[in-house]
Amino acid sequence: MPKSKFQEHHPVILEYWTDEKEIIETSDEIKDFSDIFFDAATTINKVDSILGLLSVFTNNLFFRYYDSTGMWGMPVLKDEIEEENNLWSSKWNFPFFHWPELPKQMVINEFTKLEIPEVKYVKHFDYYSNNPNFDYKVIDEITFPNTITSVLNSYYSKTPEIQSIIDTAISFSYTAMELRPIKKTVSLLSSFTSLETMVNLEFRDFKTKNCEKCGQPQYKIAEKFRDFLFKYIGKGEENRNIFNSYYSIRSKIVHTGQRLKTEKLFSNIPKKEKDKEFLNHIEILQLGKLSIIHWLIRNK
Repeated sequence: MPKSKFQEHHPVILEYWTDEKEIIETSDEIKDFSDIFFDAATTINKVDSILGLLSVFTNNLFFRYYDSTGMWGMPVLKDEIEEENNLWSSKWNFPFFHWPELPKQMVINEFTKLEIPEVKYVKHFDYYSNNPNFDYKVIDEITFPNTITSVLNSYYSKTPEIQSIIDTAISFSYTAMELRPIKKTVSLLSSFTSLETMVNLEFRDFKTKNCEKCGQPQYKIAEKFRDFLFKYIGKGEENRNIFNSYYSIRSKIVHTGQRLKTEKLFSNIPKKEKDKEFLNHIEILQLGKLSIIHWLIRNK
């Protein structure tokens, strides 16, 4: 298996099975390639689903490369930094992990019996709130919250209709994690959208009444947002102030077009402001993820 001491992307092998309800139907236009389409589409959908669940229910980003057209890159031919490295030239690269023996190794008839230690499980609250490692330290081992099995069981027990809504929330939270280092403001919006998807799921049967005098809804979006977080994250005056501040950030982005001050890679702002935006960003990402996780825990 290829390795490099410089790598920050660590390959993970997924083993899974599919059933008939997960088969992607082929259209008439590509019926001559139906077998190829079936294999590719069914596999990609399954992989994306697993990657989304793992990324939202843990603190790490599990991902695949989407752009198959390729890119210019500088191949790292040696792990040692030497003078001859200055003679290297860029090459056109296809973004996938491969070595000659891999295709044969990927053909399996049963799940592999692992001979490695089981993943370490961490207490739920500590896992998500105590300095979560959002892949800042890529050499740290992957850990799971001790509630992950319960959350996955709850997810897979849901009806297709409910699961589809949760999948939407997961996709927005996943996007928020992907964009965190490069598009910070859009990342926050994605996390808020994930949260609002869960709020809409929670209140899907609620009938809003309008005020007879002004015609405005008596139960406003901000109140649903707050009440949902009180129920699934925690009550208290301190939390109320925190949730209000987060909703204020959302409103400034959506309604006034305000961007985060740290949006640019090199932002000329005081360190204290940078740290505050950084912490707010992480907390809002966790809030979006925990809105899904805690809903699944309480709605088994």
